[in-house]
Amino acid sequence: MPLDQVDVDELYPNEKNMGFFDHIDELRARLVRIAYALLGTTIIAFFFVEKIFDFIILSPFKADFWGYRFFCKAGRFFTQSDALCWTPPALSMQSQQIQGQFVSAFKISFVLGAIVSFPYIVQQIWLFVKPALSAAEIKRVRKSLFVVSLLFFTGVFFAYFLLVPVATNFLLTYSLSPQIQNIITVSSVTGFVTFMSLATGLVFELPVLIYVLASIGLVTSDLLKKYWRYAAVIIFVIAGIATPSPDMFSQLLLGLPLMFLYFLGIQIAKRVEKRRNELDS
Repeated sequence: MPLDQVDVDELYPNEKNMGFFDHIDELRARLVRIAYALLGTTIIAFFFVEKIFDFIILSPFKADFWGYRFFCKAGRFFTQSDALCWTPPALSMQSQQIQGQFVSAFKISFVLGAIVSFPYIVQQIWLFVKPALSAAEIKRVRKSLFVVSLLFFTGVFFAYFLLVPVATNFLLTYSLSPQIQNIITVSSVTGFVTFMSLATGLVFELPVLIYVLASIGLVTSDLLKKYWRYAAVIIFVIAGIATPSPDMFSQLLLGLPLMFLYFLGIQIAKRVEKRRNELDS
């Protein structure tokens, strides 16, 4: 049936008769809800920030952390040696600014609040764009909302349990000169753990980005396959930025999963194109 003979209300059952300023008001309302969620979770986290700092932020700097035990067991299994049995050096911290500890506490609380609120933020974005989607698109996207949160939390846990220990071991054992003593600031420690975890969670959304770009026709599966070598360079550059540790091992540890997600995105783009061809025919 030609598109001009199709009832628009049937195609877009959730579309409202909204003008431009109505959409602006709707966007403002969604952003306010997101801000309230971030504020609420940040305040709750701030009440427990001392325990969070000891139990979450400092755990990757302790010898009994799960990540170190994992690499040790993996090294013994694959190499029959203790080459990957790392023990992080003792960590000495200081605060060099009068507001340093408070700023660090706020940073921890905000990042943790953002991570906890992520599914709600995704839901609010979804509710904003939902009226502009057709019934078929709504059905498909609704199924993907869980995947969006799953990828994000997978990236966060991957960074926290695997990337942070690798980078921590390299950075704390690297020495430019024996005359230099590592006395790390508390701001550096909190920023290191929180930034790497949050950044990795976001870059793990690569398949979702490819899905969106393929849906609006900006990329195709053939284009992604043709330029995968260039994409690999970009991915490992991103891995280098997301991992403050400049060693090759930590970049590979993040870059290889991202390459897997890139090739997964190619398959997603193929499915989008197949579905579009079926609708056109």
